[in-house]
Amino acid sequence: MSILAILFVVGLLHGERGFSLNVTNHENDIGHLKQLIQQLNVSLQHTVNNEIDQLKRETSLLKTKINAQSQNPIAFTARLSHDVELLGEQTIVFDKIILNLGNAYHESYGHFTAPVQGVYQFAVSLLNDGKESYFSLMRNGNQVLSMLYIRSGTFYSSSSIVVAQLEANDVVFVKGTRTANLDESYYCIFSGFLIQ
Repeated sequence: MSILAILFVVGLLHGERGFSLNVTNHENDIGHLKQLIQQLNVSLQHTVNNEIDQLKRETSLLKTKINAQSQNPIAFTARLSHDVELLGEQTIVFDKIILNLGNAYHESYGHFTAPVQGVYQFAVSLLNDGKESYFSLMRNGNQVLSMLYIRSGTFYSSSSIVVAQLEANDVVFVKGTRTANLDESYYCIFSGFLIQ
């Protein structure tokens, strides 16, 4: 960078304080510029060091979080062990656990309880034999994450995949809102896992 460019930049930086160049006294101006450049270098180095330290701390926290998640995965898959007849609005209890890493799914209630805050993916697949049916994937009993519809007739199905941000202890479950005849085996499945 040329001396004039440096003088211009420094003049802009110190314009409020009435910085001016004395053309006839270049040595004083150059000495003053060297001092200002040195101060700017020290300030810049201090700022860069602080940013590097902050990035190191954030990287360390992320590594810790990733290691904790990989050591304690949260994932479940459950299905129906028998045909289920719903008589109206009720929770579907997927009572046959296929996978339950982290023990967050409760086969007695049909509820998944998020052990930690994070982004989760859930999938539901249902097979109905009979009347037109509606189902909801619910969060805490008051927020619908997804709706499923199965038309009346013999063996119609519906599926849904949802990604949701959950807080620790949020509860997710599948609820039928009308009468339905759900088939056992692998046709009716509820699963989910922690993404991050």
